Amino acid sequence: MTETFSHVVVIGLGTSGLGAARLAAADGAQVLITDQRPSEAVQETVEALPAGTLTELGGHPLIVLDNADLIILSPGVPSDLPLILEARRRGLPVLSEIEFAWRHRSQAPLAAVTGSNGKSTVTTLVGLMMQTAGMRTVTGGNLGPPASELVLEDQWQSWVLEVSSFQSETLTELRPHVGVFLNLSQDHLERHPDMARYAQAKGRLFAHQLPSDTAILNADDELVATTVTPARKRFFSLVAEADASLINDHLYIDGELLIASRELRLSGHHNIANALAAALTAQEMGTSLEAIKETLRTFTGLPHRHRVVHEANDIRWIDDSKATNVGATIAALGGYASRSVHLILGGLGKGQDFSPLAASVEKTAAAVYLIGKDASTIAKALEGITPPVDDCRTLNRAIEHARDQALPGQCILLAPACASFDQFLHYAERGKAFERLASEEASSCQ
Repeated sequence: MTETFSHVVVIGLGTSGLGAARLAAADGAQVLITDQRPSEAVQETVEALPAGTLTELGGHPLIVLDNADLIILSPGVPSDLPLILEARRRGLPVLSEIEFAWRHRSQAPLAAVTGSNGKSTVTTLVGLMMQTAGMRTVTGGNLGPPASELVLEDQWQSWVLEVSSFQSETLTELRPHVGVFLNLSQDHLERHPDMARYAQAKGRLFAHQLPSDTAILNADDELVATTVTPARKRFFSLVAEADASLINDHLYIDGELLIASRELRLSGHHNIANALAAALTAQEMGTSLEAIKETLRTFTGLPHRHRVVHEANDIRWIDDSKATNVGATIAALGGYASRSVHLILGGLGKGQDFSPLAASVEKTAAAVYLIGKDASTIAKALEGITPPVDDCRTLNRAIEHARDQALPGQCILLAPACASFDQFLHYAERGKAFERLASEEASSCQ
């Protein structure tokens, strides 16, 4: 990092904020970190801060900007926070944590992965492909660990980062050698006022690429395929010939066979698209096809992302708790036979329009079981479909009802299309609850 800063203010004391504070302190800066939560709510994180770090907790007073020469944003902090607006008015540089970290290792080849769904799976796949090829590669970003923590590790030559819209919306110069845009569906509309702004936030990841860089884009998603970038574009597709394609149930890259789709350990039709995107990305990062093929044959997926957690009496129980938006649930339903899915939907809807779910649910669902705060909103959006819709209120009751109705050859799928915060701490807790309850219910059927 060529530019040095002496007084750095970090806004947000989550894992990214902690990483940014540690990196700024390692640069020799005086660090002040501010968070709207009171001290008792963040005490454990405060204790992990570097010695000498100043804190301002319980709010974001403008006085913290006095003497500051750099502001770093954690991803969860809205960019229209009054403190940030005032910092911009004063002409202070404002960087996202991920860009602050990138400036320290801007010469290291970077693959950056964005999209509404599949980011973590593709980021992990690309990293594993590169590591299988013997490359000194690390993964992180929105997936974790934060980019700043990776910089502090320093024992690597290239990196693969998952980048959310919260991280990309404020980018000013970050330039990925390979940028990946997987898909775009409505999400985080509580943060972004409309889909156009959401797409714009995602698209900033590609704004500073050069013609020597590469953009990996989903040819099946029109908004994604038309992303504006100076970089060379390469496409993946499930329905047409592209640089990476699915043809007659086989995965191809540049016309060369990778593997048959049945060889993938990942479940779900949407994960074929993720595999194609990861293969193209890894290839552009210098990975051999042999390493790509080996990884595709062995990778079983990440927790809570369309994974079979139990099977009994020829009924599969599938945890896709990470399907927290409508697009993710539609993708999860792709490839299932008619009336084969007992679908659990619901939670905190984040202002989404649920009506696009109706067609996929009509095609694949045997029944729908609703849970959570926005169950009634989803029920209204699904009015008129053939499969019965059961308002179960809780996950426990939904699983009980689904177990009673499911037949051999069918599956019980948790793909809620909603956030979990109304009933659970996070999607992982919801997924673990599903797995535990599924185990109990599956056992009772044997």
